Amino acid sequence: MASDANKPLDNPRRPTVVPWRVGMLIDWAYATQPMIDFVDAAKLAVEQAHVAGQIDRPVEWVERKLYGGPNAATLDVLEAFRDLVYNQKILAVIGPSLPDDMAACASDFDRAGVPVLSMGGTLSLSSPYLFQVPNGSYVDEIRMIVNHAKAAGLTSIALIRDQTMMGEEYSATFSLAMREAGLKIAGTYGINASPSMDELRGAVSAMQATRADALMIITVAIHRHFVAAMREVGWNPAKLMVCNFVAAIPEFDGPEAFEGWVGVDQFDEANPVFARMVDDFETRYGRRGGHTYMAIGYDIGRTLARGLSMMAPSTPDGLRAGLEKVRLLPAAAGAPGTVISFAKNQRRGYNGDYLVRRTVKDGVNQVIGGMLDHLRG
Repeated sequence: MASDANKPLDNPRRPTVVPWRVGMLIDWAYATQPMIDFVDAAKLAVEQAHVAGQIDRPVEWVERKLYGGPNAATLDVLEAFRDLVYNQKILAVIGPSLPDDMAACASDFDRAGVPVLSMGGTLSLSSPYLFQVPNGSYVDEIRMIVNHAKAAGLTSIALIRDQTMMGEEYSATFSLAMREAGLKIAGTYGINASPSMDELRGAVSAMQATRADALMIITVAIHRHFVAAMREVGWNPAKLMVCNFVAAIPEFDGPEAFEGWVGVDQFDEANPVFARMVDDFETRYGRRGGHTYMAIGYDIGRTLARGLSMMAPSTPDGLRAGLEKVRLLPAAAGAPGTVISFAKNQRRGYNGDYLVRRTVKDGVNQVIGGMLDHLRG
């Protein structure tokens, strides 16, 4: 009998509640363990909110998983997004996250009027219905690493970057950040998002000829291929990255290829919200992990649950209004003290040291600083 203590009483005037429907659109790496963890962490957060009584019903997930731009089919992502928001009677959708796919779907954000929760880091898009809990922010990541380079005494940096929407946005910020810091751009080189080894060797050789103090790479190419090209060419400058450092986790490239590199990541073992989430995740799913995509997935799930708890009426517009009331929600991503807040004119959720600098030293992936260290002296 005790198990029925919290069961709602029968009420023929108000029938049993039905689950809320939410879309889940994963537009890259969906078969890899990090993205499986991302999805499961989001679901865990919503389950916890239901068990705790913060929301009065479970969520039914309507999932679409496929590969989008720049390498695959952005139009397939657009088709999947439109199916979710126009045909599936969902209250919100998690995704897409790649900048090409977000741009393709942007005109439908307002037209569909369905909240979109995305981990995309681009600043080039805005919509009353787009709520970003971003995996980095291109403009912040660049300045963070340029500030690190300046503090380390480096004076010139060469840049190799993808010739993609993401690469263009990063590159524009790189020029501004280097000027602000008083550092010299030794040279820049654009590569394809899926380069050949010959192309990588050519890029590295060209940047080696600039005699730069450091090399920064901004690419979705497999990192160990880059390291192999540098080894073949015989160049070993100071090595910098942005959020492509997230591939240092074992389920992607692993830490070995990142030995000596400094980059941007978004998890910090000292963050108590992250530590509790890792334990809860293991209890729920029977596997232990702990990486950026798990943290962001959990944060997006908690944000969604908090918005659902304040939704009135139970419509996409009601949820949009509920999400605008999410304030000071402790985040699993970032350094301790990172929070998530939205408002009517605030659509990027993370506040505080939501990015951290990490490096691999003697095979150990470790935190070496936060996003705002340059402000602390």
